[in-house]
Amino acid sequence: MEVETPKAGIAKCRLARALAVVFVLLTVALSLAWSHRKLLSQDEMYAFQTDSLPTAAQLMQVQRTWPISLDPPLVHLLSHAGMQAFGVGAFALRIPALLGFLLMQICLFFFVRRLAGERAAAVATAFPALTATLFYSVEGRPYGVMLGFYALALLCWLRCAQREARRGWALLGLAVAIAATINVHYFGVLLLVPISAAEKWRTLARWKIDWPVCAAIVAGMASFAATLPYLKAAGEFRRNYYNAGGVGLHDITRAYRSIFVDYTQMSLAAQHLWMAALVIFAAALAWGCWRSGRELPIGGAQWVLLLSLAALPFCGYLLARFVTHSIEVRYVLGALVAISAMLAIALSPWLRRDGVFITVMIALGVGILATGVARIHAEQRKTAARLASLVLPAQTKEALLANADGRLYVQDMGAFEEDRIYEPDAEVRARMTLVYSSAQELLWNRHDTMALTAQHMQHFAGLPVISYEELRARPGEHVFALYHTGWDWTDQAFAADGARVTPLGHALGGDLAVVRF
Repeated sequence: MEVETPKAGIAKCRLARALAVVFVLLTVALSLAWSHRKLLSQDEMYAFQTDSLPTAAQLMQVQRTWPISLDPPLVHLLSHAGMQAFGVGAFALRIPALLGFLLMQICLFFFVRRLAGERAAAVATAFPALTATLFYSVEGRPYGVMLGFYALALLCWLRCAQREARRGWALLGLAVAIAATINVHYFGVLLLVPISAAEKWRTLARWKIDWPVCAAIVAGMASFAATLPYLKAAGEFRRNYYNAGGVGLHDITRAYRSIFVDYTQMSLAAQHLWMAALVIFAAALAWGCWRSGRELPIGGAQWVLLLSLAALPFCGYLLARFVTHSIEVRYVLGALVAISAMLAIALSPWLRRDGVFITVMIALGVGILATGVARIHAEQRKTAARLASLVLPAQTKEALLANADGRLYVQDMGAFEEDRIYEPDAEVRARMTLVYSSAQELLWNRHDTMALTAQHMQHFAGLPVISYEELRARPGEHVFALYHTGWDWTDQAFAADGARVTPLGHALGGDLAVVRF
């Protein structure tokens, strides 16, 4: 049997580290290219309006009184700082998300290296960029930042658990990571489940409480008090929230699917096939971890940490079912951190072979590059099509300009936000006015989320906003952009009010029409 020399071992470690750095840099390149081609989403626009306020004090005041982006303030303060450094724009808004995603990759490397070695650590670093969660590195929302703090908390807890001395920075990091996660998103409180479960197991195994670690966990947990004023302000939306009461077991499977692919673009048959593939993957992952766990120095507490974090969608379902009564799959994406680590651990026995390691690295690199380029091209086509739809035909623009009212009314919030920012014709853009109505939205859509958002905007965003009831009382004709979606209730409201609707043509991704009440 060939004995590996110390120099060969060092060379292999250096290669694994170098490849991990390459994958991080590849993530940066793909994310920046994707972000450059991506229009701001509706939720990003809410964050942008909040984070671009002149001062942090004004931002905090908005989040305490009239929030339109319903998150604790930390992620908004980070984006605000980015705008102070790089200027007001999409790049600055998205910088925290990208840095959070990179933090996750770096922490995964050091976390897995302590459990399964350098080669497995390189795999754990690369794998997240292959999944659909790469999207959250280019989305100016809390989720990329959450992923980073989840991974940081795991790494700090592991360092605290593996050494009793000289761990001051790890204890501080654990407290900060927990506090930051909770103050980035309200569902960040779920991080306490795997951390507390692992520490409880460790305590029972040792028959001894590690008081410094428990103090760090409690200190991080106590930061939830800082979110209470903002939670109270956002609570106004809970009464008739757009997805309230729709919590079901399918949210668990949706969460796992969304980690790997954008399943919403698949047919139902393809989704079923993908779900079957995920079941097989989960079984193989469990077997691989069991097999590797017999050879690696991974204790019971570490397995509890990983398994409970991988089960985050189940915890999210329970929190939503009994407390919040609403959930989105992106709230529990932290499971990716555990899945990436477990995959690397499961593969670690095979990665000792040079040929297998190189093959896996090449496969990951090609996969990340191919899927990344495909996503960028798809985003570019989507952006080009949307921008083209905002160019009004000459005849339609002439009819708009000739209208005595002089305004272009839009009820669909997402369309209004996009049109207001990206409409290339300044004259058309200046005429756009948002229409809202709590009564109509409740009547036709069974929620008032958009109406509340519009009312809150009036306090600080400086946008032209008017209630449907006020507009309906005005004499004359009004030009509307109609979108015929589940968010746009104007078709039903016009019919119920006996309004006369005269089509002007297709424009702005919808239909323009003259409406007389």
